[in-house]
Amino acid sequence: MDKMYSWSFAPSVQQVNGMFPCSPEDFSGILDNELTANVCATINKERASWQRGEITAEEYERRKSELKRKLPVFCFHATFADGHRSNASAVPSGLSILDLDHLDVAPREYYFQHVAGREQQLRICLAHVSPSGEGLRLVFRMMEGESLEMAQQRLAEDIGCQRFDACVKDLARCSFAVPRAYIIYLDEPALFMPPQLNSRPLPGQEAADSLLQSPTQLAPQHDAACCTGARTTLHEATHQDAQTSTTGPAGEDDRTYETEFEGVPYETILHALEEQLGGIPVHGSRNNFIFAMACNLRYICNDDEAWVQQVLPNYGEEQQRWKKTIHSACTRDQNQNMPNILKRAIDIARRRHQAEQERQQHPTASPVPPQLPTQLPRSLKLLTSKVPQHLKPAVAMSVFAPLAVHLHGVRFRYNDNSELEPTFQVILVAKMSSGKSCVNKPIDAIMADIKAADEQARAAEQAWKDECAAASANAQKPDRPEGLCVQWVQTDMTNAALVQKLADAQGRFIYSRMDEIELLNNLRTNSRGDQVSQILRLAWDASEYGQERVGVQSVTATVHMRWNFNASTTPQKCRQFFRRGIMDGTVSRMTFATIHTEDDRMPVYGTYDQRFQELVAPYVHRACQASGLIICPRANKLIDKMLEENRAYATLSDDEAWRELSFRAMVAAFKRGMLLYIIEGNRWSREIEDFVRWSFEYDMWCKMWLFGSEMRRQLEQDNCQPTGGVPNLLNCLPETFCEEDAKIIRAAQGMSPDPANMIRNWRRRGYVTYDNARRLYTKTETYLASQQARR
Repeated sequence: MDKMYSWSFAPSVQQVNGMFPCSPEDFSGILDNELTANVCATINKERASWQRGEITAEEYERRKSELKRKLPVFCFHATFADGHRSNASAVPSGLSILDLDHLDVAPREYYFQHVAGREQQLRICLAHVSPSGEGLRLVFRMMEGESLEMAQQRLAEDIGCQRFDACVKDLARCSFAVPRAYIIYLDEPALFMPPQLNSRPLPGQEAADSLLQSPTQLAPQHDAACCTGARTTLHEATHQDAQTSTTGPAGEDDRTYETEFEGVPYETILHALEEQLGGIPVHGSRNNFIFAMACNLRYICNDDEAWVQQVLPNYGEEQQRWKKTIHSACTRDQNQNMPNILKRAIDIARRRHQAEQERQQHPTASPVPPQLPTQLPRSLKLLTSKVPQHLKPAVAMSVFAPLAVHLHGVRFRYNDNSELEPTFQVILVAKMSSGKSCVNKPIDAIMADIKAADEQARAAEQAWKDECAAASANAQKPDRPEGLCVQWVQTDMTNAALVQKLADAQGRFIYSRMDEIELLNNLRTNSRGDQVSQILRLAWDASEYGQERVGVQSVTATVHMRWNFNASTTPQKCRQFFRRGIMDGTVSRMTFATIHTEDDRMPVYGTYDQRFQELVAPYVHRACQASGLIICPRANKLIDKMLEENRAYATLSDDEAWRELSFRAMVAAFKRGMLLYIIEGNRWSREIEDFVRWSFEYDMWCKMWLFGSEMRRQLEQDNCQPTGGVPNLLNCLPETFCEEDAKIIRAAQGMSPDPANMIRNWRRRGYVTYDNARRLYTKTETYLASQQARR
């Protein structure tokens, strides 16, 4: 027993000579012990009596102390060679404790603000509320060479805690047991790890951020359910998750191998080969997938299984079985000719690598969208985990609109000292049948709490409508009830309905999801083409909007346009819809995303089950809890750097369209970073920084792809400044132009748009020639020379 289990328990704190090594069964039995639950429940009642003023603080402390003595105790620090609890006979377990008392917020709330989501990084094995219900205890693994005091100080600094119980310094220190309902987090394999393995990564720590080995962690309202003991394993993994757990323990093989094959990184080839073989495997088919991957990779790894191990992730498979499968693949007889499937993967990877190299010169100049960072913030890693790799960028950009709907009264301080609200209007633009619906399930998970609340408000509103309909024509209609806040509004919505819903929301955001962007045209109250563009601009700025009506039943209100939405469309329809909004700031305020892939096979999605919903809940909870002005100096520092980089690039590229679109794209990227900062527990990270930079580049790439050429053309027209008198319209046009360009120039001067007679005269006088095949006009050398002479 002593050799198997590294820490101890005793029936009570008074039993000094009866310390027993604690097994998982012992631990579970104490958590579920009726005595443990009853004692803690009684302490809770005594605390309530003190808070109501029925007993004094001194009396409460005395009763609490007496009750705690009845509880079993754990000594997480050590076992004891002779069963006697003393430092002299202690055998260290490699565990340490951080006790947090006198917290400013409830223990569970503190945990979800400062710890949740980082358990693997912080090496935490167990977290629970103290028996009094007032404190928080964290049990965690020490690093090699650390003392108890050093380990506690390190963890306290990592979670930003300045006040903790610094008296927990000796190996014989005991902790009172609690019932299972008090547990917030439990990683049982790590808790019972033998001390000699303490310097190695914790079980699953090599994939600490992955869903594959995500420990039990629920939203605050579900804490009581996180008592299942060992950690929960999901049935799907992402490549990034598995990639961090590629090889065996450090030092097992010191050989190093090439990282590129014929100039193409092995990692890029690996991604392409995964796609050719049908994508990342689910639980139950990993071993066959690993075998097939290894059989192909051996052709470009010199039949060296250690080299294959360096390249090939384990995809969550048990380490020894993973090695055995690779060995089988590398030793079997097979044809000496490289398989066609591997040739295709290498060809795809080579094209991607070349495109990535071009992108690195400047992301928005690349022929393909910027590649999503491999390491994402935990929230985005979760939200994109159920879709194939090529759909992840679309999901990652689209989830900010619904996430921000949960913020209320939140503002961000931008670099120009303005205060911004978390407004997001995201438009996914891709060809038909490309998988644009991939964003729907993640959005449903984010909006689940709001949808549930909306159902109650909708029921009350319908009851009021029914009451009005049932009333006689002469009877007074009942007043519209207050508090009918519906935040997820229908896409088929009139202008009056939009104003009414915003008024009902009382300062909160409302949200819409439109499968077709043309649904926005329902907001028109007349035939004016620019009314929808005006509403979209106001929504991005959260500006005032309203309508005045004289009818008794009409909506009359002035509101702030706090309206986030997601919309989908095709490239052609997108350009058509925004054709009048390129130069008025509408396009620059929208966020655009797309879907790019060379694989025409049907995408396979993961399962959005209750477990997924529970993992999303803590991030939504943090958004709901945020309030007021939020400032993150590191976010502002990043934006300062990016603004300077963009200013230099705009000068070097001499692209006014890019420069004009970049200003608000930078603001949107900053808001995405601030929202991530909130839902990640008010912590800035390198992953957030990389995503902010990528999201700006990605948004700009989409905007330039969709509107760059047209915006450049219109900017050229705007830049034609007459020097006085009647302008030379031909000089206002580029050297090569089309009939549409001439129409725009004439309209800008208040002339009739038809340029036919004007161009006919230009051709007759020899000013321009016409290319019938290209349908373009070109200024003649004679005309250009005459204009040069006049200068």
